[in-house]
Amino acid sequence: MGTESLAQQSSTVKRQEEQLLVDRCQRGDREAFAQLMRLHEKQIYNFTYRMLGNEGEAEDLTQDIFIAAFRGIRSFRGEAKFSTWLYRIALNQARNRIKYLSRRNFFARQARRADYGAKMVSESPEGLADSAPTPEQWTITKDLAAQVQECLNQIPHQARQILVLRDVQGFSYDELSEMLSLKPGTVKSRLHRARAALRECLAGKLE
Repeated sequence: MGTESLAQQSSTVKRQEEQLLVDRCQRGDREAFAQLMRLHEKQIYNFTYRMLGNEGEAEDLTQDIFIAAFRGIRSFRGEAKFSTWLYRIALNQARNRIKYLSRRNFFARQARRADYGAKMVSESPEGLADSAPTPEQWTITKDLAAQVQECLNQIPHQARQILVLRDVQGFSYDELSEMLSLKPGTVKSRLHRARAALRECLAGKLE
C-alpha cells in the first residue's frame, strides 16, 4: 500500500513538473519545449519505429510529431496528461504517414528487403565470436524480429497502434482508453482482435 502511495505521489509530481514546462512553452519558451522533447522522444521514436519498421522514416515522423506538438502547444488545456495529448498527435501523424507510404508500396518493398536480408544472414554465418549465440540462434532471433515487424506492417493501422501501445510500450487500458477516446471494453476487444491478427500472420510465416 505504501509503495503504491509513493508511486502515485511520484506520478503527481511528474505531471506537475510537465505542466510547468507546458506553461513555459505556451509563453514561448523554446528551451522548455526542448526539455519536454527529451522526456518523451525515446518513447515516441519507439512508437514510430514499430509503426513504420524503418529507422529513417521513424526519425522523420518523430520530428514531424514534435513540430506539430510545438505548433499546437497553446491548445493544450491540461485536461488530460501531456503524454496523452502528445500521443494523440502521434497517432494522427502516424496514420497519415502510413496511408502515404502504403500508396507508394513502401511496406511491400520493406517485406521484400527483409526476406532478402534473412536469406543472406542464414547463408553467411561465419565471423561470429565464440561467445556470441550460435549462427542458428542468431538467425532465428533476427528472422523472428523481422517477421514480427513485417506482420505489424501488414495488419490494419488501428490494430498495429493498439498492439504497439499496449504490448510494446506498456500503456494501461485506462491510458489507452483516454488516448484513443474509446471505452475500456472497446480497447480490450480491439486488442484481442489485433493479437489474433498478429498470431495468424506469424503462424503463416513460421509454418
